[in-house]
Amino acid sequence: MKTVRLNLSETEYSNVYDLALEKGFASIPEYLRYLLFNEKPETLVDFEELIAIFESAIKTRKDNNEFRVRDCYDKQMWSNIGITERRTLGRMIIRKVEKGGWLPIVATSKDSGNAQWYMKRGE
Repeated sequence: MKTVRLNLSETEYSNVYDLALEKGFASIPEYLRYLLFNEKPETLVDFEELIAIFESAIKTRKDNNEFRVRDCYDKQMWSNIGITERRTLGRMIIRKVEKGGWLPIVATSKDSGNAQWYMKRGE
């Protein structure tokens, strides 16, 4: 196998990473392989569906307590999502939150297990 190197500016890297996450890819190399060879990573997870469930959980949330991404899913569903896919989902969500204009939530802190905590802000 050969290695190909691509130098990107900070802005280019950030833009490509955002695109990769929006399309449900965990990394830039996975996204580039898809663009070049139409090769999708082997995953059974539908990130669009998981994002839709997250959005629904946030919209129906009535309290202003802190929560983690995992708190927005049924325990059985969460346990069926692989750890790599959970991390990808978490990265997708934090990037959307940081970009703004998505959901009325803010990132607040991380816990000892490195899980990101969020809080719903007033609309």
